[in-house]
Amino acid sequence: MRDLLLIIIIVGSVPVCLISPFYGVMMWYWVSYFNPHRFTWSYGYDFPVALLVAVPTLIGTVFAQKSIRSLFMRESILLICIWAWYAFTYIHAQEIPFFTLHMPDAKYEINHISKILLMTLVMIAVITTRVKLRGVMLVTALSLGLLAVKGMLFGLRTGGESRVWGPPDSFLADNNAFGLALNMCLPLLFFLAQDEKNKWLKLLLRVCFAASILSVILTYSRGGLLGLGVVLAAITLKSRHRLIGGVLLTASIFVVFTLAPSAWMSRMSQFMSGDLDASANQRLVAWETAWQFAKDYPVTGGGFDTLPDVNVFQHYQLKPLPLGYTSTGPHSIYFQLLSDQGFVGLGLFLLLIASCFWTLWRIRRTARILGSSQWLVNYANMVEIAILGFMVSGAFLGFLYLDVIYQMIASVVVLKTIFQKEVTAHLGKLEEERSAVGYSEPQPALA
Repeated sequence: MRDLLLIIIIVGSVPVCLISPFYGVMMWYWVSYFNPHRFTWSYGYDFPVALLVAVPTLIGTVFAQKSIRSLFMRESILLICIWAWYAFTYIHAQEIPFFTLHMPDAKYEINHISKILLMTLVMIAVITTRVKLRGVMLVTALSLGLLAVKGMLFGLRTGGESRVWGPPDSFLADNNAFGLALNMCLPLLFFLAQDEKNKWLKLLLRVCFAASILSVILTYSRGGLLGLGVVLAAITLKSRHRLIGGVLLTASIFVVFTLAPSAWMSRMSQFMSGDLDASANQRLVAWETAWQFAKDYPVTGGGFDTLPDVNVFQHYQLKPLPLGYTSTGPHSIYFQLLSDQGFVGLGLFLLLIASCFWTLWRIRRTARILGSSQWLVNYANMVEIAILGFMVSGAFLGFLYLDVIYQMIASVVVLKTIFQKEVTAHLGKLEEERSAVGYSEPQPALA
């Protein structure tokens, strides 16, 4: 029954996506994050839901009213440059025999990230109003938030002794990836709930917010835990009631470390005390190996999935991995960029992130002056904290090609476009008011 219901929903959405690319973008993020097909048991499990949503959305975008101008924003151009660099490093790596072993995985990754970036650009072009942006943010927040509720219920049922994982056979399946995505979802849930007028939807967002905190903790991800602390602290500083938020945050930390299950405390106590276990040692060896590799391939790196390549890893590693490991991933988005895309790729990505932070700061500063644009402050805050959560947790997790970060970058461009329209409208309104009262700018005296 689940399989049939899923296929009816997806196939029925095809003509709607064709007519309304905005609906198609929301469907894309729903199937990407919530992974509804992974909750079926038969023929729906491997049904090509993403393809059936993406194709009509792309076709509809060609004929729909869209903002081509937004594709020429600084962040959009940098995003396109990064995509081009990903493609260049992949093509270049194919010509080097030393990289032959990881080329099949690299081919999967370039296809995967290209789909993500293509739909990211579609979002930038299609989402042109506050209402549409709110719709996409709600779909993202609730898709991840409801998964968090499921994770919370599982955690409570098992007494917290078992880890919480994302949907199987998805990019969120790994507990670390799931924790990272939920950290990025937390500011969306918090600030959307602040602005929400519908009391039931507001309540649902708040329940998802609380469930996301507990689910991040129960992923047993130490990188996720570190990111969670930073995200919650940032939300507290940006909230309207900082003192109350600080007290609640402190109380929550006390409750977690008091009531946490023994398995969780055992894993985290090693991390807090600096006693490195096999997983932590694995990270240190991977980072050192990535740095050694980057010295020989500083410009282009080795293409996608370089470090897991046994030939590459064992050639450049200086210290042995924990028993049983022959190679490992980068365990950090920064060392992942360095090994996969070289210093050029690392520089382009960091430049893009810096540009996003700068744009959000400017939007927030100006929006506070414009009374009609106060909603932009909350949206700028939520996107900024989401990106911050990615950069902090990502320092210890190798999930550079995660969908959520590219959606947040697209959200920066959309906010920038809407912001410029609102500023122009505000200035036009002021000019009309001045004209109505007969005000004119003082003219310079004639000589």
